[in-house]
Amino acid sequence: MAVGNRKRSRRQSAKMAFCGLIVALSVTLMLAGGLIPIATYGAPLYAGILLLPIMLEYGKKTAWTAYAAIVLISLALCPDKEAAFFFLFFGHYPVLKWQLDRLKSKPVRLALKLLIYNALFLAMVAVLGYVLGMSAVLDEFRAMGGGMMVSFIVLFNVCMLLYDRLLAALVVLYVKKLRPRLKFLRN
Repeated sequence: MAVGNRKRSRRQSAKMAFCGLIVALSVTLMLAGGLIPIATYGAPLYAGILLLPIMLEYGKKTAWTAYAAIVLISLALCPDKEAAFFFLFFGHYPVLKWQLDRLKSKPVRLALKLLIYNALFLAMVAVLGYVLGMSAVLDEFRAMGGGMMVSFIVLFNVCMLLYDRLLAALVVLYVKKLRPRLKFLRN
């Protein structure tokens, strides 16, 4: 009985340490994203990718908990609040993607993903601009004009679809190359 408890405790400790390390690395990415202006949208997506190993090793519930920790720390510490809010609205996508990919119909799956991307982006802009009063965000989009705005939305959707494809490739890479080297996670 004591051996079983010790083994269970060791597994739980490894889980906590691994998740803490991933959360810390994600927050570091978010903080570094504030230093590079173009990383406002890239850093949150990279930080979201780091949720994949947690989800694959410990499940969606643990990945959602890690996501919540990253969001809270990022909102508190990140100098680039737009990046922190971008992570709030899009950082969970690597976990959500696997639920969406269960849909059998490819056109329905694609339409739902595009709907989610655009709804989340509109919600983010509305929260930043209208709820938090960050009028600079709204001014940026107003200054774009109609044609540029349509181009931005199309490009954003293409980028998110490419991100979706990248996540699938990264899972394969993780499972085949990296997971066998992380034996301590399953001991």
